[in-house]
Amino acid sequence: MEKRVLFVLNMQEYFVGKTRDASAFPYNGEELVDKINDRMKEYQPEEIYYIITTKKGLFGSNAPKEGTKEASFPAKLKIVSKNIYQKHKPDAFSSVVLEDVCRARMVKEIELVGVDGVDAASTASGAIDCGMNVIFNENCIGTANKEKAQKIRSSLKQNKVQYM
Repeated sequence: MEKRVLFVLNMQEYFVGKTRDASAFPYNGEELVDKINDRMKEYQPEEIYYIITTKKGLFGSNAPKEGTKEASFPAKLKIVSKNIYQKHKPDAFSSVVLEDVCRARMVKEIELVGVDGVDAASTASGAIDCGMNVIFNENCIGTANKEKAQKIRSSLKQNKVQYM
C-alpha cells in the first residue's frame, strides 16, 4: 500500500516563536502554526512526522541548541504523534533512521510544511533520491528568504516536486 505522509519541518520556538529573530524569519509564526494545525487534520496521527533541527556542538548552523526552550515546539502546535526526528543538517534524510522508517512504512509521497530556510528544498531532494514524490504546500510554509526560495523552486520543479 502506497502511503503519503506529512513532514512538519522546524516548527520550533527558535523559528516561529514570539521571541524569534523576525528579520531572519519574517513570516507570521502564529498564523503558520494555525495553518499547519489545520492541515494536520487531513492525516492520521501515524502519518505525521515532526522534524526538528538542532545545533550540534558549540558552533554550527543557524539552529537552536538541543534541550533549550528555542528547540522546543511552540505551545500552540498540536503534537499528535510520536514520530519526532531530530536532524543537524538541512536534509531530513541525513538521518538514516528516518529514511529506514519511511521505507519500512512504504512511504511513497511526502507533503512538506513548516519553516524553510534551505531545509525544505534539501529534504525534498533527499526524498527524491530515496524514490519518493514530494509536495510543497506553500500555504503552510514560512519562507526565510523569498528570493532564494524562488530560485530553488524552479530547480525543484525540474525534479518533479509538486506545489499546492
